[in-house]
Amino acid sequence: MDSRLYWIWLQQALPAGSRAVSDLLDTFGHARTVYHATPEEYRKAGLSDELCQRLADKSLDKAHRILDRVMELGDWMLTPEDALYPLCLLHSMAPPAVLYARGVMPDLDGTPAVAVVGTRHATREGVLEARALAAGLAAGGMVVVSGGATGIDAAVHAGALDGGGVTIVVMACPLNVDYPVENADLRRRVLESGGVLLSEFPPDEEYKCDFHIRNRIMAGLSQGVCLAQTPGRSGARITARLGRENNREVFALPGTLSGHRYDGAHREIQNGATLVIRATDILREYAPMYPGVLDLDAAEAAQRTAEGQPLPQTEASVAEKKREKKPRRTSRRKKSEAGTPATRVMAVSAACPDGTSDAAKRVYEVLTTQPQPVDLLAEKAEMPIPVLLAALTELEMFGCAANSAGQQYMRS
Repeated sequence: MDSRLYWIWLQQALPAGSRAVSDLLDTFGHARTVYHATPEEYRKAGLSDELCQRLADKSLDKAHRILDRVMELGDWMLTPEDALYPLCLLHSMAPPAVLYARGVMPDLDGTPAVAVVGTRHATREGVLEARALAAGLAAGGMVVVSGGATGIDAAVHAGALDGGGVTIVVMACPLNVDYPVENADLRRRVLESGGVLLSEFPPDEEYKCDFHIRNRIMAGLSQGVCLAQTPGRSGARITARLGRENNREVFALPGTLSGHRYDGAHREIQNGATLVIRATDILREYAPMYPGVLDLDAAEAAQRTAEGQPLPQTEASVAEKKREKKPRRTSRRKKSEAGTPATRVMAVSAACPDGTSDAAKRVYEVLTTQPQPVDLLAEKAEMPIPVLLAALTELEMFGCAANSAGQQYMRS
């Protein structure tokens, strides 16, 4: 009998996301052995009465229907007995008995993967930063994992494609459900580029988008989890927690400090996450473990290229675009830059100290003796806010920049 039927039976017998799969495999070794075990053997393995009752139903009818439907759709299945089932996922706290797959599964035992996650309600700035970071990671040789949602997830997958790399979309619904509709073209591009769509939900199955279940798979597939633009309470932070539970490294891309709407990444940094600004910050963590696999120079070049790319209109939030139509600060700035004597006097022409980075020199050129907010400086310097903040910190260390109240910076 096709052994995949036993894995489907096991998946259907257990609650979605159940940690019992790991315990059962430790005890019985294979889904076929679990299937033929007795209730007494289940109890000896420490299973609850409820799980023993679930496993007592030995019908394979539904498993046959699911397998036939998978074949009909042209999809395939990934189970713990398959060579491509990643060891990092198998050894995670709650490995899925079955992953339904469409596309080409990369060899994650020989190539490191990182999950990059964030809010579905991303700002234009957040989308650009996540996309550029993912481009660098992919070009540098890492497989980029995300959840296929709108906002940051979409930016991450698109960035990985920009970087010419491989990306994995872990869906929160069956593969034959077109959700979210906005990302249909993106999913097509992922498949055309040699990536893969994965789901724990069998085709045609009733489902609800339980992102917690989906997020544990993303954390399990990856060697690390990186938070991009993230609210304080979000599924992305749950993914970070799941990563920690599975001994994964947690990284965070800092955002603007001028508000608290997206302070989740900052909270994770306070909790011990590694602050990252460039893709190379993550690649360096794994380069010693994967000699000859990762290319930091290619990563930096791809991220810099992506930072200069225009953003497609569909990837910016409606709210953010509305705000850009009437930028109050822009109108005041135009008046100042038109040439008022006060502005010309305050624009100090002193040179930036020797030994500073190119980014710091660029930021120093746009600083004046009057405090300016971070987002305005980022626009003037034409660089992402995380890069700007790092440059400002460097200038502060040299004693030539000062942080005024409300995260406004000036020359000192």
